[in-house]
Amino acid sequence: MGAATLVALTAVTAASQIGQGYAQKAEAKYNATILEGQAGMIQIQKDIENAQYERLKARTWSTSMAQTAGAGLKPTGSAAAVMLDTQTQIGIDQAVGQFNFEMQKQYKQGEADAMRRKGKMAVQAGWTNAFTTMLQGGYQASTRLGQPKLGPTSPPSTKTDKSSPSKNQQR
Repeated sequence: MGAATLVALTAVTAASQIGQGYAQKAEAKYNATILEGQAGMIQIQKDIENAQYERLKARTWSTSMAQTAGAGLKPTGSAAAVMLDTQTQIGIDQAVGQFNFEMQKQYKQGEADAMRRKGKMAVQAGWTNAFTTMLQGGYQASTRLGQPKLGPTSPPSTKTDKSSPSKNQQR
């Protein structure tokens, strides 16, 4: 393979790596949008459940008042304590449900954020890989064109000059 072909192949590979990074970013953005949609659906579920609990509390209060009045009692004392306890228990269940939905929603939003970061990192990785490929291709092309390689061009000389006698030979 000639140097020109190697340079062209290096350029195509580098462009492909950059393109892959952007393609992964687009996919991550699409997936993040889906996750955000799921978080929105969880918010809708949370709102629906909240409204259901509010209706339950109102219906329970109305039923309790009607039964107490029907029995000829006033809503005071033990009867009032029972009604308030029932309302409190429904309120606790409501709060637990709302908390659980909020945690699910936050988790989905966190996943969406992580997906977007992953996409940005894919673009950076694509550019980094492309730069590395271009450096490697440039080096390979330069060595094929006969340019000197980095480092020494010939091994250091280890020959000793035998024409002059050493000090031990002179004695």
